[in-house]
Amino acid sequence: MVEENLLVSPFGWGAIILVATSLVLSYRVLFGPTLADRIVGINTVTTKTVVILAIFGFIAEEYFFLDLAIVLLMVNAVGGLILAKYMEGAK
Repeated sequence: MVEENLLVSPFGWGAIILVATSLVLSYRVLFGPTLADRIVGINTVTTKTVVILAIFGFIAEEYFFLDLAIVLLMVNAVGGLILAKYMEGAK
């Protein structure tokens, strides 16, 4: 079986685009005007990271990446709820 290069696969290009948009979004996380902007930015970057892990797990046929993506997604959801509760109490 012939090994496929990452850049030949459309999934590889999708992962590269997700990494590029995550780098652009990191500006919002670092220099966001409010705490809410930073939280939304962190949640978005984490969600993109989950998708990148799932894509690489699919390409490499290493299924522990998918397990890792699921765990990271659960931590992201719980973390977002905790931060929202914190922001509600901070007002």
